[in-house]
This record gives sequence, structure tokens and C-alpha cells, in this order.
Amino acid sequence: MDSLADRTHSGEDLPAPLRRSLGRLDRLHELCQQRCRSGPREGPDGLRDTVERHVRELRALAGQPGSPARSGLDADALCAVAAEPPSGAPLTADRLAALARRIPDFDPPAPAPPIGDAAGVARAAAAETHPVVRAALVFRHTAEALGRRLEETGTVPTGPPPHLRPLPWALASLSLLRSDHLPIAADRRIGTRLGAAVGAPSPEARTAALAALFADLQTAAIRARLSSPLHGRAEAPPSALLASALHRRVLVHLRRRTGPLSQVLRQVDPEAAAHVEAADVAEGARLEHCAAAAERALFVTGPGCRWVTLDLRAAGASLELLVAVHDVGGPPTGALAVTASAVMDTPDGPEEVLDPACTDCVTLVPGDSAGDRWPCVEEFVDDAVSRAVDRLARTMA
Repeated sequence: MDSLADRTHSGEDLPAPLRRSLGRLDRLHELCQQRCRSGPREGPDGLRDTVERHVRELRALAGQPGSPARSGLDADALCAVAAEPPSGAPLTADRLAALARRIPDFDPPAPAPPIGDAAGVARAAAAETHPVVRAALVFRHTAEALGRRLEETGTVPTGPPPHLRPLPWALASLSLLRSDHLPIAADRRIGTRLGAAVGAPSPEARTAALAALFADLQTAAIRARLSSPLHGRAEAPPSALLASALHRRVLVHLRRRTGPLSQVLRQVDPEAAAHVEAADVAEGARLEHCAAAAERALFVTGPGCRWVTLDLRAAGASLELLVAVHDVGGPPTGALAVTASAVMDTPDGPEEVLDPACTDCVTLVPGDSAGDRWPCVEEFVDDAVSRAVDRLARTMA
């Protein structure tokens, strides 16, 4: 497939990691499109669910808890904008300014950008590039226009910063919907990554970092769409061999890490231990654990959930890291997802210590090989181990 990731933005090549990420997203998007052709598209209820989740998560991310009435107003307005059929006409400055007036803001609201700034957003919305990069451009230009407006009017920013306001998110989602992509939904746990993206030193770096984040959010949204009920029959490409190969690699990798981890823990507690277990079927509490990890990553786990656990015990503290290789959707869709979660025993009961965002997941599609995707999975697993061990060490200290 000729990937849209091969296109450029502003005449400059996309960074190689972003290009690869967009290429994988294109293949996942095509899988989703094929599945949608086998049955009816998502109806208004599905769109409302997406928008209501976005409203909840953006409010939490921005520190703006709202009343049910206010939350419903936000969802109604955003659904009305998102449900408008694309006219094919470009998003002009006048239309963007009109849309900006229809999208509710947090209290106190930020002053609307002038028409000149809307023209800059319109040029971003017309950029010949990958839809996710275009959405990042629209988001960046909108947020920066809001920031300039605050400075020009001398308004004291008592509310959230511009990049946490509803308008940049809504216009970025509208840009994606016009390209037959899904709207982006915020996640309350992406604040650090989002802040780093909008604070990057150059416009190009800000666009690239936002596009990388939006690609991960789009991937989560597509996992959710693949998990939705399908009326009709669709044959899923086989994924069992790839799932088994990945599961085996994760198991071998974690077993190799138990020795060094045990040595580190035994410096604190001579009786410390690290132990690995694995199975290719999840049952009982394991199945519940896998389903909870899938829910956080916005998908429904299928009948195949292969798992590996790393159990760490030292100085009276215990932690279990679970890495799972899931079929996405039930029945399976051919996509796979690798998740990680860690549960620690505390005086108040079991606690999830990684608290992953919906973007903290590795997604694979038919045609991927274990060898090609292993570096991404290995980095993901190592990061989860590092964070889990750090939490255990802080508890022991």
C-alpha cells in the first residue's frame, strides 16, 4: 500500500520514527476500513460515546471538573459539529471562525482569535500532508492563536492553557473526520507528553511531536472501533502465529532479566526473589486482569490472551507485572495488542502502579512479523519493568 506517511509537511521530510508510526497507523486504518465495509458504520451512539469520553478526559486533563449539565452541553455541541457531513469545500477562515463560536469553552472562556489567526488555521487545514500531521498543524496553529489572543488582550489566564482548551482539540478532530479518520479523544494521563510537545523549541518540532502523540491516540481510537459489534460476517486474518511468536519472545526476555533484577533486590533484602510465569490462556483472575488492561487501552480483548508475569518480592513488598498479548476484538479482527500493567499489594488493597494511558500499548496488524516489531515491543516491556521496579524500590525505601 502507498502509505500517506510518505508525504511531507511544509516541504520538509517527516522524522523517521514519525514516518514509521504513521505507516503502521495507515495499515491499521486500512484494516478498520475493510472491517467497516463488512457491516454498517458507527452510528450516532458510537460517536456520542467517543465525544463524551473525550469531554470527561479533557476536563480531567485540564483540571476542569464540570457539572452533568455543562458536560452534556459540551458533548451536544461537539457531536453537532462532528456529525456534519463533509461538504468537500475547504475550511475557510470564515467557516473556522463560525465553528469557533459554536464550540463551548471552559469557564472563564478564552477570547476568540481574530479572523487573521483563523486564516492561518485554514492554511494548516489545507496542508497537503498525512491527515494526522494536518490535524497536528491545525491543533498547533489554533492553540498558538489562542495564546497570542490572550497576550494581546492582556487577559489573565486563570483557566487552562490554550492547548488544554476544547477548541484546538475540536478543530483537529474535524480535520481528521474530513479525511475519513476518527476524531481524537484526550486522555487524562498524557499531560506530560502533551506539555513537552507544545513546548518543543521550534514549530517543526512541535508539529512532529504532536503528530506522534495524535498517531498514538488515533491508534487507540481505531482499536476501540475494531472492538465495536459488527453486524455481518467478516473473516479475520490469522494472527495466532504472530501472537505466539511475540509471547515467546516476551517470556524469554523477562526470564533473562530475572537474574539481574534479583541481584539488585537482594542488596536490600537477601531473601528477595524474582519469578516469571506464563501461559497462552487466561482464566479467572488472570482473565480479569487482561480484560482490565485492554479496557484501559480502549479495546475488547478477544479469546486469545497470552500472558507473562514477573513477580517481584523484597522487604515485605510484592509486585506483579503482567505483559499480555491480546487479540483485539471479539471475534478477533486480526489485530494484536501488547499491554503492560503492574499490581502492588498495599495496606489499602491491590493498586495498579503503572496507571497506563490509552496510548501505552503496542498494536500489530496482519503482515507484521515478530522480528520487525520486536524492537518496539522490547522497548515497551523494558520501560514497564523499569517503572515497576522503581515503584517497588520507592516502597521499600
